[in-house]
Amino acid sequence: MAEINIPFDPSNFHGDPITNQFFPLTPGNTWVYQDIEGGVVTETVDTVMVTNQTKVIDGVECVVAKDVVRDGNEITESTKDYYAQDVAGNVWYFAEDTKTFQPGGVDRTGTFRGGVNGAAPGIIMLAHPQIGDSYFEENAPGVAVDQAEVTSLNEFANVLFGSFQNCLQTRNTSAIIPGDIESKFYKVRIGSVLETSGDTRTELVSFTSGNASSLVQSMAGFGGHGAIGTASPPQKTEHAQLADVIAPHHPHTA
Repeated sequence: MAEINIPFDPSNFHGDPITNQFFPLTPGNTWVYQDIEGGVVTETVDTVMVTNQTKVIDGVECVVAKDVVRDGNEITESTKDYYAQDVAGNVWYFAEDTKTFQPGGVDRTGTFRGGVNGAAPGIIMLAHPQIGDSYFEENAPGVAVDQAEVTSLNEFANVLFGSFQNCLQTRNTSAIIPGDIESKFYKVRIGSVLETSGDTRTELVSFTSGNASSLVQSMAGFGGHGAIGTASPPQKTEHAQLADVIAPHHPHTA
């Protein structure tokens, strides 16, 4: 295992768009995930959307992504995550503002900000990940200290949205919660498609891109050729809707 330790330097960030192939954060990109526990689909739905907002954290302009978790019609968690890409193409995780709604009030456990109270920005995705690479995604002592290790570059992930080949897989651990082990799967031009922890799977249900050209690429990446033909009826409808968005009579405007 090779631990990747890239010194943080604000001058290595120029406010460039986040174009990392495994972690694309174009404004408007939206992912919807569904939790499955013990093979049973639950009512927990997680929606992640890249906003047009930015915020300067630790001297770097960061992209703001909003993450909302619902259990049925009730919002149980609302989070804002802050990311930036350095000149080499690595995506850094600068901060998290999280609110979990409980009967006794709002719990903000897990909130951290790079440069505050000993917390430092971590790396959420390397520019060129290789098997055996390890890195800290979150580095906020006493709050969130999460580490990822690249375990595969050609994994298969079968999720509610479709089948994905040649996925990047990472093994994720937490120094705050020993024994908490997750596996995460990322597909080129889409991002996260699956997370597993014990008998719980968080599967991609839909992906909408903020960039019409990315929609073409994403559709082409679903399980290689024939993905649309092998999809279930709801998935075929999703693919058809994506195809309609990028049709000639729907020109993309910046």
